[in-house]
Amino acid sequence: MRKKVLSANVSKDGEERLLFSQLWIPFLLLLISVGLYSSGTYMEFLYIATKNYGSDEACVKSYNIYTFGNALINPISMSSNSAAGQTWFLYIVYVLLVLALPILTHFMQIIFIGSSRTKKLNKLIQCASTIWLFACIEVLLIGIFAVESKFEHFIKSVAGIENEGFLDIKSGLGNGFHILIAYAVVACFLQFSLGIRKGSSHFSQGKRADVDEIVNENM
Repeated sequence: MRKKVLSANVSKDGEERLLFSQLWIPFLLLLISVGLYSSGTYMEFLYIATKNYGSDEACVKSYNIYTFGNALINPISMSSNSAAGQTWFLYIVYVLLVLALPILTHFMQIIFIGSSRTKKLNKLIQCASTIWLFACIEVLLIGIFAVESKFEHFIKSVAGIENEGFLDIKSGLGNGFHILIAYAVVACFLQFSLGIRKGSSHFSQGKRADVDEIVNENM
């Protein structure tokens, strides 16, 4: 009887399993990911403050993820745009990679966690992993950080040394940017934890050796 009880706790070689045996852990990670993504996309992502020469008040333009993308196709941007088609294509790609794919991935994760394991659901989470590879939140964060750090220097270089004193432009990263950094870390670990894994033969053999040793000692 002792031998049967111990053998029931041994994983079979090649058995499909997740990183965490208890689903409440990835479910908690999913809730945190969705909360961080929702708050990060609605909060201030980037701001640009400009002050006219001789003025004491600055004009501040604040952007979140949604308004930042919409700035590409607003009437002011499109009025003097000679490449409107390319701008619309860039906007569609932005919406797809930054907004649609992360939301679709989390929706598929909800279905996978909330349902019993089947072959179709295993294929679903594998498909979610592929979709997640094309979600570009991390790429956007790196790009915005690189551009913002050199933004003031770039504007002054364009204006020239003779006009540098007339320009007072500052930019900064908002709370939404930092929240999305935390989201990117948690969401990546969540998707990694939901990957289907095969039981290792070395691990299984080691477990069986421990079981045999315990059974021999009890005999």
